[in-house]
Amino acid sequence: MIVTDSHMLRTVLSAAAGAVASWGVLRLWARRARTDGSERAPVTRVEAHLASAALSRLTPAKSAALRRDVQQVFESREAAIDLEVLDRSLRDIRDLTSADEAIFWRWVEARQTLVPSAWSTEGESRPAFFDARAWAPLVKWSAEESTVQFAGDVDGAPMLAAAPVNGAVSLYGVLTVSAREGLRLDRDSARAWLPRFAAQVASLIQLFDLRREYGRHMRQSQALLDAVQRLHGHRTAEKLAQALCDTARDVTSAPIAGLVRWNAAERHGMVQAISQSADIEPGFHVTADSLVGRACVEQLPIVLEDAEAETAEHCPYGGLPRVVGSVAVIPVLSGDQTIGALIVEGLGAGDISQHEARNIGLLAAVARGPLEIGWEIEEVSRRARTDSLTGLANRRHFDEQLKRVVAETDRFGGTCSLILVDLDHFKDVNDRHGHEAGDTVLKHVAQVLGDAVRTVDLCARYGGEEIAVLLPQTSQQGAVELAERLRITLETRPATHGGERIPLTASFGVATYPDPVPYGDWLLLASDKALYEAKASGRNCVKVIQASHVTPELYKSRR
Repeated sequence: MIVTDSHMLRTVLSAAAGAVASWGVLRLWARRARTDGSERAPVTRVEAHLASAALSRLTPAKSAALRRDVQQVFESREAAIDLEVLDRSLRDIRDLTSADEAIFWRWVEARQTLVPSAWSTEGESRPAFFDARAWAPLVKWSAEESTVQFAGDVDGAPMLAAAPVNGAVSLYGVLTVSAREGLRLDRDSARAWLPRFAAQVASLIQLFDLRREYGRHMRQSQALLDAVQRLHGHRTAEKLAQALCDTARDVTSAPIAGLVRWNAAERHGMVQAISQSADIEPGFHVTADSLVGRACVEQLPIVLEDAEAETAEHCPYGGLPRVVGSVAVIPVLSGDQTIGALIVEGLGAGDISQHEARNIGLLAAVARGPLEIGWEIEEVSRRARTDSLTGLANRRHFDEQLKRVVAETDRFGGTCSLILVDLDHFKDVNDRHGHEAGDTVLKHVAQVLGDAVRTVDLCARYGGEEIAVLLPQTSQQGAVELAERLRITLETRPATHGGERIPLTASFGVATYPDPVPYGDWLLLASDKALYEAKASGRNCVKVIQASHVTPELYKSRR
């Protein structure tokens, strides 16, 4: 029996209204973008539905929600809800046409094929009444020719009718209705009504896609807001850098993330923070010819989903080879200058995708402001603590650190030592070679001393040509041995100015707390006393404060 136009129209509108109402109460949801491995594995029902849809939704709002594995969980779960809505709509179409089954075939662009995505038959994991051998070519033909196709006839009614489901700019797929005993519609009626059913299915899918697109932007905004909140509030640039690396790992599938501070004028950088599992420490020098350096110089992101060949010769940061599976390097830009770079590494090829690289790009844009502020504060603080000529710590910073080291010695035990270094006959250098030569000598001495001490030690320009070397947790014997090595190094490594070699010697005074110096605030005075003895003994030597000289009279005489 042929359904009248008015009755059919009312039924179709009712079905569409029910589908839209169902959509209104559903949450926003997501789907996973098509992956490179789609040619190797069978397409599942959910994957077919996701093949041409947009990305994800609002919740969860944490920055980790941008990670690929987290997205896959939510997108697959919510795609299943989509399919339930489609299934209900197809059941309505099945009943209206007295069909055995109505199927929506999703067009999978990557494979140029059709895959059953939703169907009307309840409780079945695949369509139950479709004769694939006889009808599949007609379904594909309907998609390729964008026309209604039929198969078989029972008393003038087709056994199969197929109509393309067209989106605004591309093909969604094909709608088929089939009945072994023939459809309720003859061919003319089916040719008139099936495109209308297909249009209703297309409208429903378009609503899903629009909703997902909106949800993707909302979720991305919420996740980035969470990232911003995590980055703000850190009082030091070091903690900010580490927080940024942690967040970069959260928004990707990367086990390793690093942050480089880049000096555009000098074309080099330095690792500010990096995951502990990497074979690189903060402070690592980054060259312009490295992978990271190239991204900073060219101000363009570099994304290598398979980075093994690129890193077989050099580590991404430069230096010796360190092979990684995949890597993304995203420069952090401020105006027309590169100020840094965010780097994420995957252990295997494909672990870092283009989509996740975009997440890092968004994170880099969000982090630019806090990084600029943090690094500017750090630079101002560094200048306040540093002697402008030598680059060593200045007197103010030395005084602060001396109090700290003495206090830590009192709290944790052990000993600390102080070496005072005074260049011999420095006035003669200025008189004979000029003050510029004197400055060159001071810079040379600062470099020699700075290169020879540990990271935990402190070299400071105490005044004029006098330099203090503060040694936490160092015995008197260790301090004397270091002082002697420094004396020999200075004597054997003359400074050079204007092509002329300037020989150098220095005198050293050593004191140790709490033995023989019993009070922390006597340590500097005791070192100065030992230095005075070195000068009096002919210079170019190391003297240690004697216990007999550590008296209240010494302290009072030099207050």
